[in-house]
Amino acid sequence: MSVSVATAGSKPRRLRSIHVPALLFGACLALLATVLLTYTTNLRSHNDFYHEAWPAYRLLLHGHFLGFLRAGPAYIGSLLLRAPFALLAGALGASARGVYVATAVPCVLTTGVVTGYLAGRARVESAAASVRRGIRPVDLFMLTPPAWVAIGDGHPEELLGGVLCVLAVLLACRGSSRAAGLTLALAVINKSWALVAVPLVLAIMPADRRLSGLTTLVLVAGAVMIPVTAVRLSPGGSLGGTLGDQAYGYFQIAQLLWWLGPSSWIVHEAHILLVLACWLVSGVWWWLRSHRPRARPPVRQAMAALALVLFLRCALDPWDNVYYMAPFMLAVMVLEDPPGFPALTWLCALATLIVVPPYGVLHSLGSTAQAATFTVFALVTIAWLGRLAFTTRVPPPTLGYTASEATGA
Repeated sequence: MSVSVATAGSKPRRLRSIHVPALLFGACLALLATVLLTYTTNLRSHNDFYHEAWPAYRLLLHGHFLGFLRAGPAYIGSLLLRAPFALLAGALGASARGVYVATAVPCVLTTGVVTGYLAGRARVESAAASVRRGIRPVDLFMLTPPAWVAIGDGHPEELLGGVLCVLAVLLACRGSSRAAGLTLALAVINKSWALVAVPLVLAIMPADRRLSGLTTLVLVAGAVMIPVTAVRLSPGGSLGGTLGDQAYGYFQIAQLLWWLGPSSWIVHEAHILLVLACWLVSGVWWWLRSHRPRARPPVRQAMAALALVLFLRCALDPWDNVYYMAPFMLAVMVLEDPPGFPALTWLCALATLIVVPPYGVLHSLGSTAQAATFTVFALVTIAWLGRLAFTTRVPPPTLGYTASEATGA
């Protein structure tokens, strides 16, 4: 069963399909994971929602909108996007835990949209290609360690940001530049790290539609974040946690800048520099694509480039938490959408579970050994994804995306 829309006329039919069973499966799995992690654990002991988001939401529930904007954390845009769900939970008399669940549910449900979209595209093309039936890698995204930690630690907005960045790339590959710009704008509003994906999405858009996509991105993101930033900069506001000032006082082992030490200037400015590094990689990728006969990249290469950028965002961040890997894991799973065994997905999931946590399997080896292990893992991952993203060979498009090539979308 699928929901499809076709446009009549002499032009080739352009189908946009969502596979409803796959969407429901992904949504139900996401809800199950959310319920298990929020109602079977002691959230107050380690969940960041209680000391980062709840004070702001509590002001909102009492009608203090400006106070809500000023008291919110760095990702106040995400809290603003989810504010209607917080207000609904508050109107029903929910506690802090209930408000957290209400604001987490829309984030985790979006993962089902990706599963439904990929399965739907496969069904559209099943008449022209062999379809591998059964569970797809992305169907099980909510069972990966980064996704679980994102919910348990109170950061479901990481899942939302990952979904929006992946969808922006997929929409750009289909030529839907305005939709891609809107989706990416929501990702930037949700959390500022999504800025790392901006040049890449623009590079993927068709050249004649790039301006409209960029205009949509700037207008939507600016319409929300400029007034919010003005309020937070006003007297009594607190702009704690802008793009570059969060690196102070927090220094994880599992990141490539560990070797420079916490007092290094590069570490202090890491959040700005990592964005520039990702933009540089995207710019090189863009330049190389523009000098090839086929200007529009295959989706597999585009998704590999996104996975590379999202991984660099984690590896160059002194705050590199396990849940930072969630958007990267989602991009890898979409990259390895059938056919074939998802070897890279399993390797990254296992490595993330073992290498990234500050207290885990490698903790007894000491900080230097942990940092060295992560460095090896990071360099291998960067090399692997770089080979997939920058290869000069043109691989066959992954199942589910050939329609964009055929229709010229």
